[in-house]
Amino acid sequence: MPVEVKGVIALRKALNAYAPDLAKALTAEITKSLKVIQKDARGFIPSMAPNNLYNWNDQAKGRQITAKTSMFRTFNTEGRLRMFPLYNAAEIKRGIVYRTGYGKPNAKGFRSLFRVRNLTAAGAIYEIAGRLHPNGDPRSKSNNPRAGARFVQQGALYGRKSGSSGDMRGRAIFRAWDQDQGKQLAHIMQAIENTRVKFNKRATVSSVRESA
Repeated sequence: MPVEVKGVIALRKALNAYAPDLAKALTAEITKSLKVIQKDARGFIPSMAPNNLYNWNDQAKGRQITAKTSMFRTFNTEGRLRMFPLYNAAEIKRGIVYRTGYGKPNAKGFRSLFRVRNLTAAGAIYEIAGRLHPNGDPRSKSNNPRAGARFVQQGALYGRKSGSSGDMRGRAIFRAWDQDQGKQLAHIMQAIENTRVKFNKRATVSSVRESA
């Protein structure tokens, strides 16, 4: 759930340089909220592939979705088929992690400082399938014209879609943020503000001592 907070990067840099104890305490407070979202998101992962997509399961019997059988097959940079990720609930849950370091800049140049992510390909598919094409990709070459629609319709997408923030809908992580109704976000924002106040007080005291 990306939220822009002006001055946070500068604050964190200042904390790391001059008040590492406050930086550590802030990270600990934010981690508490991230763990709540992580736990809730993991709880939203179905034990088996949703929508009766039994061939997508990692332990499926019969004809599984593979790089050769899937209409979603892709190629890697060397031109070889990349195996389509199979659904394994345990792996997907383990892949839902939180991070407290700097993230890579997005298309708009923003970097995240704290986030919950899904590291597995299958988990990412479950999270956002159907966002762009809710009735399946019209460019699909599948022999079954409804195959794409059935695959992406894995359950409701929770969250919101807006022009400024983009598509913030999903079935696990985005659902966890949405159903939390802002409680963890409020805790994070308050932790940042409390740390800012403590740091400014400390800096003021230090300035007074130097001028005395």
